[in-house]
Amino acid sequence: MDLSPDTEEYIKESIESSLGLPVSVKSLSLKLLASEDARHRLQDQIFVLEERLTEADKRLEQCRAEANMNAQGVKRCVEEKEMIASKYADLVNHCRKLEEECSLYERDLERIMESCDELGKENEELRARLDDNSGVQSLGAEVESLKKDKEHLRINLHRAEEEVKLLFQENKMLDEDNKRLLELLKRERSRQGSDSHKRSATASAKGKRKSSPNDCSSPPGRMIDFAAADSSRQPLSPLHQNSPESRMHRK
Repeated sequence: MDLSPDTEEYIKESIESSLGLPVSVKSLSLKLLASEDARHRLQDQIFVLEERLTEADKRLEQCRAEANMNAQGVKRCVEEKEMIASKYADLVNHCRKLEEECSLYERDLERIMESCDELGKENEELRARLDDNSGVQSLGAEVESLKKDKEHLRINLHRAEEEVKLLFQENKMLDEDNKRLLELLKRERSRQGSDSHKRSATASAKGKRKSSPNDCSSPPGRMIDFAAADSSRQPLSPLHQNSPESRMHRK
């Protein structure tokens, strides 16, 4: 089999090198050039690998920063959801207090109506006694007192009706706020689920898209001031100084 001259030369130099014979300068030069070429190729590969490593580090930092921003956004969403839940609980408590006050006003109205009926009966009795009693002046004074009591009761009844109307309007506003807060809570829950889906999609996008940390921030809506609404309302009371019992004692 015929071999090429280069192959024969390479075999010859290998045999001479293995036998300890001196190698020609040409062979050494060729080997040096080959080693230099191999070193350059290795250096180029090192540069390419370093560039890839740098890019990988940058992508890793971007992913970390984006994960940080997503974590902060999720934290803000959770805090807002807790705040909305707390406000909803406050509204429920406030509604319960208003219902208790409404029941108090209803009982006061019932007592006022009963007092009005009793005063009407007493007025009729006094009118009947006025025809037969000689003490006309005393009965006239009692009639005037009954008229004043009737006027006071009418004023109290009108005031109680106005308070009931006001409480009805406040209950209506609170019902609207409750519905709005429930809708907001549902939107926050659905938005939190969509944020988790976005985080998984962002990890596969090689860090080219940056998420906004303010996506979960939502307007808290109209704030309700309970300082004025929680002022204690005292239930109306019947007029003790002109009640039937007090008049019986005076007699």
